[in-house]
Amino acid sequence: MNSSPVIHTVGGASFGKYNAQYQRLFSVNAGVSAEEALQHASLLLNCVNTLSFLGAVDDGNDAMRWASHYLSEMAKAIIDDVTLGLQQMGGEC
Repeated sequence: MNSSPVIHTVGGASFGKYNAQYQRLFSVNAGVSAEEALQHASLLLNCVNTLSFLGAVDDGNDAMRWASHYLSEMAKAIIDDVTLGLQQMGGEC
């Protein structure tokens, strides 16, 4: 029987720069299955896609552009953290 290893987030990625030193305010929690984490990232990126399109056609709405920026930063952190989990699995094989 061929079973694939379960990959989880490791809690190493963060997002939400908040000061001049670019310290991060939020981080991805460790132990979330990669499948669930990537599903969440996909939902965030769908929102980013919609907001960035609406922001492009509504030139006066900076709120949509900032919202898409912050949501894309969250999605990137999730994907980066899943990648860290993949790298850890690669080191164990």
